[in-house]
Amino acid sequence: MNAPRRALLTLLLPLLCMAGMTVAAPVGRAAKAPARPQVTRVALIADLPQWPAAEANVAALLDDFAERKLDLVIHAGGIKGDTESCSDAVLSSRQQLLDQSPLPLVYVPGETDWSECRLPVNGGFDSVERLNRLRELFFPEDATLGQHPRPVLRQSDQALFRSFRENMRMSVGDVLIVGLNVPGDNNHYRNEGGRNSEFEDRREANRQWLARAFSVARQRDLNGIVVVAHGDPHFANGWEKKGHPTLLDGFLRHRTRDGYLEFKRQLRELSARFSGQVLLVHASESGTENGFGIDKPLRDAAGKVLQNFTRVSLPTGTVSQWAELVITPSAASPFAVVLKDAPAPH
Repeated sequence: MNAPRRALLTLLLPLLCMAGMTVAAPVGRAAKAPARPQVTRVALIADLPQWPAAEANVAALLDDFAERKLDLVIHAGGIKGDTESCSDAVLSSRQQLLDQSPLPLVYVPGETDWSECRLPVNGGFDSVERLNRLRELFFPEDATLGQHPRPVLRQSDQALFRSFRENMRMSVGDVLIVGLNVPGDNNHYRNEGGRNSEFEDRREANRQWLARAFSVARQRDLNGIVVVAHGDPHFANGWEKKGHPTLLDGFLRHRTRDGYLEFKRQLRELSARFSGQVLLVHASESGTENGFGIDKPLRDAAGKVLQNFTRVSLPTGTVSQWAELVITPSAASPFAVVLKDAPAPH
């Protein structure tokens, strides 16, 4: 640049700045464009594998998630078939399978994994004993499963809930992921006489853990919460009109007690007071042909749909399809869920 032009530019710069105009930076020192938010891509699966023959296909599916460069896998429970044994050998085999995931893997228990183990076809085990064994095998550390585990916070860190190692939470950007033990056989509510001790103790643990998660999310001003459980809470069974459950429901009125009633009420209450988005992910019992579905099933006390609450039911026990959750930080709608096709089974 010659001297006269350099002098002219020197004189004009202050005037341009005062006028609110901008001057392009020299080539090679261009201003960087604003960085795009770092999204997190999560694979959502459930009820896999159903049989020993499917283990190889599940392993291939987990490898495919890594090849797609996803960040995390969430398994919403159901690691064995309805009529498979609940033996140590089967549970250990499935633990080894999930722990070989190239990606960090979050797992919450389903009913076939422990609560239905009492059935003769599954070996006639004591359900609580199998749950304790499941805790030993799948949740020995404060970390996810997988070859590259990520740290998690477990409810067992609290003295009052020392045994509930399966209940966990972890942060992904400005979103909290919360795992709960809510199985699909009416939440393991037993209609037999006597105190429903396992159900009642776990219900209280879940209530406290979920309330704490929402409290943490509010304190940190987080943008969203993902709640993962296995059981379908049956939002369409008229639960909003039901009173408080009592023992008379089963003994005198011969009605099936809704094992998810308190869970649904708490989700409604907490979501209504939360400024961010809430996503419930669970395995499917019904719905579309493959079980996959997305809806907004919660209404407030006035009957208005809670727009910040979304439910995703996952494809049922298939290695041919899975759901991808994309979490976009700081977005008004941080969650996007899409059904995906997996590679053809071997």
